Amino acid sequence: MKLKRIFRAQPILSAARVVALALLATIVAFPASAQDAGVEAEAEPQTALRDSVSVAMIASNSEAATFAQALASALVRNFESAGFRSVELFDGATEDSSTDIKVARGIRKASGTRWVAIARCTIEQRRLVWSAIVFDFLDGSMVAASSQAAFAGLTALPLIDASAAETVAAALALRERKKPGKPIEYRLRFSSRDEGAQVAFGTGDDARQAGLIEGGSLVAPFVAFREGDPVVVSMSKDGYWPRTAVFSPTGADEPIKLPALMPMTRQALSFGVETARLAGVSADYRYYLAPDSIFLRARDLLWLQYAFTAGSVPVIHDELRLGVGAYLFTPHYSRFRFSAGSGLSGIATWILPADATPNLYFDLSLDALWLSFEWHTPAWAVFLEQRVSYSFGSDSGLLRRGWWKSENGPLGLSAGVMFKWP
Repeated sequence: MKLKRIFRAQPILSAARVVALALLATIVAFPASAQDAGVEAEAEPQTALRDSVSVAMIASNSEAATFAQALASALVRNFESAGFRSVELFDGATEDSSTDIKVARGIRKASGTRWVAIARCTIEQRRLVWSAIVFDFLDGSMVAASSQAAFAGLTALPLIDASAAETVAAALALRERKKPGKPIEYRLRFSSRDEGAQVAFGTGDDARQAGLIEGGSLVAPFVAFREGDPVVVSMSKDGYWPRTAVFSPTGADEPIKLPALMPMTRQALSFGVETARLAGVSADYRYYLAPDSIFLRARDLLWLQYAFTAGSVPVIHDELRLGVGAYLFTPHYSRFRFSAGSGLSGIATWILPADATPNLYFDLSLDALWLSFEWHTPAWAVFLEQRVSYSFGSDSGLLRRGWWKSENGPLGLSAGVMFKWP
């Protein structure tokens, strides 16, 4: 048998040539068939493969050979149009009772090509049945197939062309596939601090349960994943946000560390300081209308102001802020989160000593926008918050109407630590 590059349509095979080739194929194929018996799934030998396609046609008789030729030619045209580097017609037997995989293996051994396409046609009582199958000997997998039946006449030719195009399109979609790794021979082991968490392979209704985390670990039931293939693991636990993780098994039996689950937060209390008001401390309480999503907040900031110059007097300020906020863009379980909101601010000011007249002032402002950048752990978080406020210029206050300004640096920038609980 030999390879022949196709540049034009091949002539229809004569009946005599069909019989001769069938006898030759039987003689050549017999030892291979005997050798392959019982080893259908035997791995292909690791030899260099040419980045090309071999197209073979198999027909049950001389009449079927006409349609097999048409199917093979259509496959060649479509492979070349799809951009495969080299497409060759395997000039071999046109009648074969072997399975397609055995035929493909023989062609692969003879040609050394990576892809083998088989155009098979049979005719029984004027009924034409054809199939187009493509094997990728990167690992010997069937990557595309199409099978149809029609009346054995000219009306079948457009259907044959469509079948060839469909098959090549499917093969093209898998052209860049990588060689699968070997199946692992061990049970996957997971480690996690989330005691009692449910672990499953996959997500949704198709997920396969792997078990519960007990004692910080889980040994999953055996699943024959392949080395290097991505595996999706989902984790869930009451009161926690579900998570998914993707990893690739290796040849080594090592425990896989699962990411920590984030508890659903319904309340939080934070403490912090604010620039230009460093001689003070703030406390902020959040109540979540929806866990880790929309919340109401109340914040109180108490600080002392003193110029430490002759004639200066101490001034005490107490600011109460009320507002609403929400987390934006990031998932609930994300470590980094971004929230925004707005509200109202009231500042009470006392000037000491008490006999100063007047010694009490009150300013009302609008927190037009505040932005909070937060880094979360399951139990606590750190934050950096910037706000933009507008004073209403109350007659009872000290602030003029307009946006807040400061000569001593950014105004309304605060940082602190937040403690969370369900």
